[in-house]
Amino acid sequence: MSDDKPLHYNVRWIESTFPSRAAVESLLAPERESGNVTTHDYEAATQFMPGYHRYYRHIGSLLAIPLLYAVRKPHWSNIRSYLFLTTASFGGFVIGHAVSLSEHFKFVRTIENPEGFSQALENIQKKMGSFPAPGPTIIRQSGKWTVNHDPDTPPSQTSPMSHDTNAPTSTQDSVPSSTKPISKWDQIRAANSRTSPNSSWDALRQKHERARVPPPSGSETFERTRSEDRAAEQAKFDELLDRERNIR
Repeated sequence: MSDDKPLHYNVRWIESTFPSRAAVESLLAPERESGNVTTHDYEAATQFMPGYHRYYRHIGSLLAIPLLYAVRKPHWSNIRSYLFLTTASFGGFVIGHAVSLSEHFKFVRTIENPEGFSQALENIQKKMGSFPAPGPTIIRQSGKWTVNHDPDTPPSQTSPMSHDTNAPTSTQDSVPSSTKPISKWDQIRAANSRTSPNSSWDALRQKHERARVPPPSGSETFERTRSEDRAAEQAKFDELLDRERNIR
């Protein structure tokens, strides 16, 4: 078969799914019968997957204890001993993880049919409902090898400030016009309403409003009369002055 389909070999999922030889045989035997896994790959998997490489991390961490007793000096304090033990344990874990990852890498290189083996792993995942967790993943495709230590990193999302340049710039373009065309009957009714005289109800209402307007009071009438008299007297006085100027 071709080597076009990439093989995603998740180390953490492999170790948790195939912890023993019996688990490897029960899960890979149907895939061998269906032709996805060759006999060579099946036998190699049954020998490698349950191996001791899965314990290298723990062994590396535990080696820090005898190392502490080997290098510890009598004058070391408890704090110094604790710091040394913590550092050595972490270093042993990292070294064990690197060695275990190297063993998995060697196993993936020995697979004869990586495309079929990849299909077998996908079928097992669907059957068990168990999918790879975040962790180091060995990817093999067309003779190329890569190790992805963070395969579940989400893709970059579009910035919230970005926008679609094809989107309409005005809401008026996207909202259809709600103006209803005026029919001929509407035009006739509008013309009649403009030309029709006031009804009898309008006449009664206007008469009632005029009756409600209060008449001017007596003081206002007196003031208006005085103003008119003053204006008349001033006019007579001005007329006499004009006559006197003309005589002179």
